[in-house]
Amino acid sequence: MSEVSKVFERTLAKEFKKGVVKAARTFYFSLDDDEKWTVALSADACKVTQGKATDEADCVFKSSAQMFLDVWSGAHSPGMKDFMSGKIKSNNPTLLKEFMAAFGKKA
Repeated sequence: MSEVSKVFERTLAKEFKKGVVKAARTFYFSLDDDEKWTVALSADACKVTQGKATDEADCVFKSSAQMFLDVWSGAHSPGMKDFMSGKIKSNNPTLLKEFMAAFGKKA
């Protein structure tokens, strides 16, 4: 099992903080060529699905698996340079902060 899979399959449900997310949101993660995950968050639930489970995610995060792991662990805080250079692609970078906050993390 990859490190990314461990985060999505084991860690997210355990670290989810109820009440942080105010509106239901869907996040789609496309990491390298082989890691695709959809996470649906609401005020009281975190549902993780392997693959692309929605055609219209509120927030898309495309990057390398290593970049995701660095952001998740706090080793890297994404900035404008990451988005401008294409290291991270997202349709809504602001929602990435909300995603991280739902798990008690800062982005």
